[in-house]
Amino acid sequence: MASAGSQERGPSSEGRTPRAGAVPSSLAELLEPHRDAITDDWVARMAALAAPLHLSREQIIDGLPAFLAELREALSRAEAEGVDFDSLHHEETSEAHGRSRLRMGFDVALVTREYTLLRDCILERAEREGLEPPLSQLRLLSACIDTALAQAVVPFELDSSERRRFEADERERFFQLSPDMFCIAGLDAYFKRVNVYFLHVLGWSEAELYQQPFLDLVHPDDRQATLDEVGKLAQGIPTLRFENRFRTKDGQYRWLAWAARPVPELGLIYAAARDITEQKAVAAERERLMDALRDSEGRFRNMADHAPVMLWVTDVDGSTTYMNRGWYHFTGQTEATGLGFGWLDAVHPDDLERTRQTFILANARHTPFRLDYRLRGQDGRYRWAVDTGSPRFDTEGHFLGYIGSVIDITDRKQAEVEREALLARESAARQDAEEANQLKDEFLATISHELRTPLTAILGWVQLLRTGHLPEPRRERALETMERNARAQGQLIEDLLDVSRIMSGKLRLDVKPVDLSAVVQQALDSVRPAADARGVQLGATVDTSSSVMGDTHRLQQVVWNLLSNSVKFTPRGGHVRLVVARRDSLVELTVEDTGQGIPEAFLPHVFERFRQADSGTTRKTGGLGLGLAIVRHIVEMHGGTVSAASEGEGQGAVFTVRLPLSVTQRRGPEVPTAPRTSAPGPATAHPSELDGVRVLVVDDEEDARELLSTLLEENGASVLTAGSAAEGLQVIQAERPDVLVSDIGMPGTDGYGFIERVRALPEEQGGRTPAVAITAYARSEDRTRVLRAGFQSHVPKPVEPVELLAVLASLAGRFQKQPKD
Repeated sequence: MASAGSQERGPSSEGRTPRAGAVPSSLAELLEPHRDAITDDWVARMAALAAPLHLSREQIIDGLPAFLAELREALSRAEAEGVDFDSLHHEETSEAHGRSRLRMGFDVALVTREYTLLRDCILERAEREGLEPPLSQLRLLSACIDTALAQAVVPFELDSSERRRFEADERERFFQLSPDMFCIAGLDAYFKRVNVYFLHVLGWSEAELYQQPFLDLVHPDDRQATLDEVGKLAQGIPTLRFENRFRTKDGQYRWLAWAARPVPELGLIYAAARDITEQKAVAAERERLMDALRDSEGRFRNMADHAPVMLWVTDVDGSTTYMNRGWYHFTGQTEATGLGFGWLDAVHPDDLERTRQTFILANARHTPFRLDYRLRGQDGRYRWAVDTGSPRFDTEGHFLGYIGSVIDITDRKQAEVEREALLARESAARQDAEEANQLKDEFLATISHELRTPLTAILGWVQLLRTGHLPEPRRERALETMERNARAQGQLIEDLLDVSRIMSGKLRLDVKPVDLSAVVQQALDSVRPAADARGVQLGATVDTSSSVMGDTHRLQQVVWNLLSNSVKFTPRGGHVRLVVARRDSLVELTVEDTGQGIPEAFLPHVFERFRQADSGTTRKTGGLGLGLAIVRHIVEMHGGTVSAASEGEGQGAVFTVRLPLSVTQRRGPEVPTAPRTSAPGPATAHPSELDGVRVLVVDDEEDARELLSTLLEENGASVLTAGSAAEGLQVIQAERPDVLVSDIGMPGTDGYGFIERVRALPEEQGGRTPAVAITAYARSEDRTRVLRAGFQSHVPKPVEPVELLAVLASLAGRFQKQPKD
């Protein structure tokens, strides 16, 4: 083919024919008008095949236009003159194309493929144009292309031969110029060929080496081992490394390190050797020096092992190579566990990273260091030590590692630690005291406010009532207000008592199966009036199948506190929703509100005693900050958990209580009674239950006696009163009342002493009179003491009229009236 630029590409002749509607009569006639179309088809396919060579279109085309012109001419002559196949090629064009392709990086396969593609493109174009060339034209086309291909691959064959000659020359050059000893020997133990460096090392000429068995040159002490190795090679086993001594021409022996591979079919051994005589000499000298060093090291170790401190040595990488006996005796480690970096295992975990980083940094900088850390002794206890290290250098200034010592400074460090701990405790105690004092001041201010506020309303309305000028509706409003505020004070006191029980560990539970849905309903009924008054919508979804083991009253207290808390912090128009549902083996109670939310900073403290998000004088809601603390403690006593969540201020809050489901149903769950904080009912008992019952009231407070007397008389009882224990004892003996009501806290003889004296009386003098204790001491242990002292019942202050009347009616019904003298 000609060069790429020998002919310029004309306009595309896709689909063009010599005459409109005419079909070419031969392949020669097809090539001229469709040359460009055939070229485009061929280039597109060749671009894909030669893509890794990154050729341009011009490089791909190369001499194709010229070749197509020559091909047309050859086909035309063959058709016209009947020319022989062998004359249908142009040697110079094809060989030039082959040389061009060789330079571009083509191989023979790719060149072959491009000629095959050209034939395919010509035949596909003929078919597209409706030409069906006869077999003779097809043979002519194939002959032309095959002949051109044969000429195009000639440069590749010449290049391959030259390359083989070059490679052979290179191998020979490498064989002769290599700095290693190369040789070829026969299995008959004679050298067949050696390189120049082989002759140089041993000093023999080629003729001298080839005329004697190579075993004659081997040192007598190494001959048997050499014979054994040759025997292995004869069996086809290659030699990876073998050392022996060969005699030089001047009679000396040199150490050689061999690697060899047999070629059994040729009866030859190909081998390479390296002169290691100098290395052997260096190794011998090193061994001599090592012997001297070991002797010196032995003396050093003897001195170091008797030193009064722990000593150590490291190498350039920081790995410990020596530790004296003092170290092993102190730590209990051995060489196997202490050397290298194993000594770090004896360092206290809290000091480990600091120690490692200090050592690594010093080792990188080759600078001295000193650090303190705790070191574990062989008894397992940690003792403080100071570690001092100094870098070592050789005579040329090369870094060799460190040498250092470790000294036990526990006593000194302990004194420092105790001093620091004392200062820290003093600082912490001072901070705790300041915080406690602040909390105390805030709590006292809060409790003062919470107690004085309802008292103000009570006393104010009392003074207005005394004037006698209030109209009837206002009087009813005054009584309602006074009662509500009195109950608020009562709840305040109950919370304080509960916190006291919690702090002293004396809060007790009366555990039994509890219907949680009934507990929730009672709490909802109790809170609903307050929610309605504040304009807060109260909703609930309760799983009625939820039963737990617990204290009915305390669980009701939990639900009431959570609901009350949400109602209190939810503005008018807001919502509070309670959901009770079973979750696997748990009952989950959730109270969600749309109230003011909980600040993120306060959320972790929401269940702490006396903690309030807003404890200042401008707060919008009241309370002591005890309710949620009581909730958490009661829930945890039931084996449950309580949590609070809030998206922040103004985003509402969610309180979630999780309690374990009851695992036994041996008796039905207890249905709770209304809480003492529920809305009051009429303070009356059934008339027949107290009519004619003679009740003795003993209390040193005249107001209390008058209140109780009025209450009892209004309900049909006949009331006797006494202002002290001594007076009460006389009334009992003289009047023989049916029931006794006594205060506990009285001057002189208190209620406990009073009931003991009563019980000491004979039955006919009133010694078995049923008795009720009324007291402000409302803890569970106070109730237990009251019952043990001799009372039949206990009513805490402030007295609930309904509760007192029910208790008295019960006692009057259970005990027969004592006959009078």
